[in-house]
Amino acid sequence: MARPAFYTHGVFRLDRLDKAALTVLLILAAATGLVIARGDQIGASVTRTTPLSGAGDVSTRAQISFSFSEPMNITTLEGRLQSLPPVSGTLRGNGQTVVFVPTQPLLPDTGYTLTLRAGGESLRGRRVLGDHSVRFQTRRARVAYLTPSEGASNLFLLDPESAAVQRVTSEPYGVYDYAISPDGARVVISVNRDPNGERDLVLVNLDGSGRTVLLRCDAEVCQSASWSADGARIAFERRALIQRAIGKLPGPARIWLMDVSTQQTVPLYADNQRIGSLPMWSPVDDRLAFVDSTDSAITIIDTVSLEPVQLPSNLGDPGAWSPDGNQLIFPDILPLEDRGYNQMYRVDLARSVITTVFPISTHNDAAVAWAPSGALIAFSRQEAGSRALIGAQVWLARPDGSGAHRVTSDYEYSHFRLAWSPDERWLIAQRFKLTEQYAKPQVWLSSRDGATQRVLAEDATQPVWAP
Repeated sequence: MARPAFYTHGVFRLDRLDKAALTVLLILAAATGLVIARGDQIGASVTRTTPLSGAGDVSTRAQISFSFSEPMNITTLEGRLQSLPPVSGTLRGNGQTVVFVPTQPLLPDTGYTLTLRAGGESLRGRRVLGDHSVRFQTRRARVAYLTPSEGASNLFLLDPESAAVQRVTSEPYGVYDYAISPDGARVVISVNRDPNGERDLVLVNLDGSGRTVLLRCDAEVCQSASWSADGARIAFERRALIQRAIGKLPGPARIWLMDVSTQQTVPLYADNQRIGSLPMWSPVDDRLAFVDSTDSAITIIDTVSLEPVQLPSNLGDPGAWSPDGNQLIFPDILPLEDRGYNQMYRVDLARSVITTVFPISTHNDAAVAWAPSGALIAFSRQEAGSRALIGAQVWLARPDGSGAHRVTSDYEYSHFRLAWSPDERWLIAQRFKLTEQYAKPQVWLSSRDGATQRVLAEDATQPVWAP
């Protein structure tokens, strides 16, 4: 005798029953304990999003994640995510969680709606039966900096629009340097433990809460932290304190890696004779660039395969990664007319080609910063052609060197430590006055076209944009 369509392999399927048959089956199931399956009427579903729908104050570098009721086949979700305003990016799967990573920072102070359209499938073959949307508002871009410039410096945040200032840290012996996580939620600070010179690594939420000591560096200084692109690891310098005639001073730097969640640390190289400083993670993958003073080079190493690439460099400045991780621009000294001048070099890592960004000249170029879109670079240039004291000014150009033009023209000041706002409308710099004997550094803001310029903070150093 033929089995009814609603009975398959010992399981009754509700999606193939009419109303009368369903009523009979429910009575029978209650009496006999029959197993009833609803088939694809349930499907896979989104159980949570990060950020939560309706959230405000979201970082411009936020990663948007969707948690599902079961592990998903990520290939079936490709092309199903829509955004208003439009955002390009990539999907990454991790079991029941799928993360959307925007290619560029989100716009500050902007409302976003991301909708995941129905049709994706789980690894069990269950389909997502309905659309799921998440709405959130990004926060305004803020500027982070340390103040005062001498003594016990601490970390502050400033909103350039409202001029509101928020204190993040209150370290009695000061913060030496810091690195904000890619998602803008946390910051690793290098903290002076006491007057004896030891520096520890401490993790703090960017609102000032949740202070956690990541690493006590006894008889050492730990500093110059850099976050990996996924925010899971940091690279940093460790330097042993060595007794000198004038006291204890840091010795040669060696690079270490830390898993932030477990706080487990390992040296980048097993050979403790390998010297390295100023580590700088690629913005997209596992590669790390650092200054290798032993070989007078910038070394780029894959931290998984440990395959290195070396770029000759005498200046000791690791430069800056392009946002897509395919290029690196760095300054180096070139002998010219019996003197050395800082020239800018661009490395195409895919083709293994090094070229000068600009024609060789007697300008001194430094402090390069890529715009988030990758379409422009900002840099400091001390112009040639005068014997007078000339401060380095802020310049813009395309990465190939074309379209170079000056943004600032205040030659009494030198401008360094440049950084772009997420929407590329603004640049910040650390500057100091050359004609003043005991000048304190300032944090300086300029619009991209140079039409609007002003001081954001006095006696302040190490400015960066907090996403």
